[in-house]
Amino acid sequence: MAGMAAIAAARPALAEESSPIAHGALANNPLAKAFEDAPSRLPGVALVGLDGEHSTAEFQGRTILMPLWAEWCQPCLGELPDFSKLQKKYSNDKFQIMPVLTGTRKKITPAIIGKLFGFLHADGLAPLMEEGLTSHLMDALAVRGVITELPCNVLIAPSGRIVAREFGLKSGSSDENRRADPNAPSLAARAEAGESLSLWGKAEGEQFAAAMAAGFLDNA
Repeated sequence: MAGMAAIAAARPALAEESSPIAHGALANNPLAKAFEDAPSRLPGVALVGLDGEHSTAEFQGRTILMPLWAEWCQPCLGELPDFSKLQKKYSNDKFQIMPVLTGTRKKITPAIIGKLFGFLHADGLAPLMEEGLTSHLMDALAVRGVITELPCNVLIAPSGRIVAREFGLKSGSSDENRRADPNAPSLAARAEAGESLSLWGKAEGEQFAAAMAAGFLDNA
């Protein structure tokens, strides 16, 4: 057990040392330091949104931050409002935040996603999901070792190459709070109440998004 604890404690430092994007304007940004190497190729997955079908090939031409999320992932729901605020403020011809629902366990449609985004104060985000309720993106990009982890926030350069990924907000602290107080609200409930729950909703997220919107990865 002590050995496992030591490994867990060492993981953040390792991620910081190996982050592909913690340099330049983002050298001291905790979010940039949390990003790690990822598979470099984006799978050719069919996607569907409110306006019809899309392909991952359409993402080329601007930097894309693609949060991979699922409706059963409480931490994912906790991050979406923070991403929405950044999308509203920093989206431009160089940068866009584009969450994709993957690995869903329910019969969900883009229209249902849109309603969920409204409840979560995340209406700045476009509803987008894997066509056919598949999990190709999660299976290809959110696996670390033998464990699949969500949220997984994938950073894609304008060239279409995946630069890095960050495994986002964890539910542990919220779960501990609810064990101590069964009436404590879930992450999703706190997000619905308008609470900012992750670093993406704080100054660190603002700095990260501003750098991407200014072309941080234009030559990547």
